[in-house]
Amino acid sequence: MLKVNKKTLEVENAFNYKAPFYVMLALNVFAFSYIANKEVQVIRKTRIIHKTDTMIVERKDIALNDSAICAELVRLGCVLPNVAVAQFRIETGNYTSAICRENKNLAGIRNSSSPLSIGKNRGHNAYKTYRDCLKDYVRVQNKYLKNIDGRYAEAKGYVRLIKSMRK
Repeated sequence: MLKVNKKTLEVENAFNYKAPFYVMLALNVFAFSYIANKEVQVIRKTRIIHKTDTMIVERKDIALNDSAICAELVRLGCVLPNVAVAQFRIETGNYTSAICRENKNLAGIRNSSSPLSIGKNRGHNAYKTYRDCLKDYVRVQNKYLKNIDGRYAEAKGYVRLIKSMRK
């Protein structure tokens, strides 16, 4: 509490704010470091790979949404990734089917003898991650695109034309 000298109108016994200031500063530093540590732990748990100015973190799997799946397909060199995403939504009932969730199988792949597949469940390939399923999808797509010229299209360079339309 402040006391004012009535004769001189000067403040006497002013409250010293130094101690509470340093206590609050210490609490804020502690809280910030605790929160920052939790964010780092979350990043370590999800293991997401992306390059930032300060660190590189490993990306283990992708989110189940159209934009994340499409971005991964583009990164993997998929032909017509938007069409593939539409197929995945149909195959999985908008990413809700048991095959999608249990097997991490977005494409309804059944007969792939891929090393990425960890087995079968409900007649479909099972994968460790959704990313592995997308890699397998692109592998199968490339296998079939190699054989499409002359069999399914009369125009020469059909595969090259399809690949040029990736954007």
